[in-house]
Amino acid sequence: MLLQGFANLFANPVTVALIAIGDLAGLIFGAIPGLSAFTALAIMLPLTFSMEPVVGISFLMSVYVGGVSGGFISAILLGIPGTPSSIATCFDGHALATKGQSYRAMGVAVLFSFIGGIFSAIILSTLAPLIGQVALRFSPYEYTAVILLALTTVSALAEGSMVKGLLACLLGVSLSFVGIDQLSAYTRYTFGFRELRGGFALVPLLIGLFAVSQVLSNAAKRNSVTPEQAKLSVVKQARMKGFGITWKEFLHCLKTAGPAAAIGLVIGILPGIGGNIANLLAYTFAKKTSKHPEEFGKGSIEGICAPETANNASVGGALIILLTLGIPGDNATSMIMAGFQIHGIAPGPLLFSSGNVLVYAIFAAFILANVIMLAEAYFGLPIFSKILSIRTEVLLPVVIAFCFVGSYSSNNRIFDIAVMVAFGILGFVMKRHKYPLAPMVVGFILAPMLEENLRRSLMRSQGSLMPMVQSPIAVAFLVLTAAVLVYTVVSEVKKSKQAAAAAANESDD
Repeated sequence: MLLQGFANLFANPVTVALIAIGDLAGLIFGAIPGLSAFTALAIMLPLTFSMEPVVGISFLMSVYVGGVSGGFISAILLGIPGTPSSIATCFDGHALATKGQSYRAMGVAVLFSFIGGIFSAIILSTLAPLIGQVALRFSPYEYTAVILLALTTVSALAEGSMVKGLLACLLGVSLSFVGIDQLSAYTRYTFGFRELRGGFALVPLLIGLFAVSQVLSNAAKRNSVTPEQAKLSVVKQARMKGFGITWKEFLHCLKTAGPAAAIGLVIGILPGIGGNIANLLAYTFAKKTSKHPEEFGKGSIEGICAPETANNASVGGALIILLTLGIPGDNATSMIMAGFQIHGIAPGPLLFSSGNVLVYAIFAAFILANVIMLAEAYFGLPIFSKILSIRTEVLLPVVIAFCFVGSYSSNNRIFDIAVMVAFGILGFVMKRHKYPLAPMVVGFILAPMLEENLRRSLMRSQGSLMPMVQSPIAVAFLVLTAAVLVYTVVSEVKKSKQAAAAAANESDD
């Protein structure tokens, strides 16, 4: 059936051409801070009205693949995530770029984006019905437990201080409460501002925290250096063969990519969580299990391959839940679901029995989109790597302009530009005092889902938490949460003792 799906695709050269165009458009949108796969799909969706169902849906899926992958370009070159799915890629990708190895960093990102996408495509085309049935069993109890695990795990990303990581996470949780409560329709913490009834929009918040704060940091560093040092700000980027890594490094990274792909797939299957969480969780896992965790944040290729594998694997996971249950896994797949509805197709369990030809053509299109993305991104590496040769005085205003456009275009509100500026200043201050930004973002994204599922759990059980303890799946996630918390605390205590011992030895000397 899969071979028949490929035959249907290649029987129409226009379909293949549109997949290539969709990949390229997605890469461009993903690379621009503030614009994402969701934005690209929203713009491209009207173009599919007159297309055949297979052609239109294949085109949308290629835009999705390219949009998720393209975020690594600005994440590596500018230290600004092009999409929320590339937050963790900034940590080591930009560190490598500042060392003159942007080609190497992007080569690793391209290669493992492809591996994550192909892995999820294989799972999508073989185990979609089975995995969909497992996700269908998740009740609010299980969702509450898995979100607690995600919040606890990502807080461990704090560099140097677990306390600062938890405080940053709690700040994000607090900010998420602003606006109208989804269950009771009660307005909270708006202080009389009508614009805050919908809460803080995610796109302006992300652009402010990561893009504007990065621009402010770069401007501050620029003003603090001598003219001689300023001349060295243009980094010579080394051109390497292939994808910039040796076979030995590739095989070593595969050990990290395997679990990262599994994390991305599982997170993608869970509706509403998405590639941004998969990206961060995979980075955390890679750091905790690495033999050289001290290299993370300083240019480790493991710190690039893990998040890029995970966020692309989450694409297949989101498509699994969409095709098998008719539930969009994230905002982007909600646009693809709209594409199905435009052509009179209802995704769900019946799709596999009534439309096998269409289903396997979609699977084939997803695989082909990943292959074409690999080729387009690879041949574009020499062009991408030259971006760092642009002078800071020219580059920063362009970045700021895109930030303003991206913030405004999210909801077409001037208020969102003010939100972007405010969070840009907040991010700049947090960086100055070494508070991590990633846990704050994760807290902001996951807190509404945690609150909603916890309250639904309590309403179903009339205020009792016993049903959660009686659920084997929920208990498994709660045990993992406790294990992560204990492990992190023990690690922090060991670090403190080692630091104290080192300080005592220095004083004795």
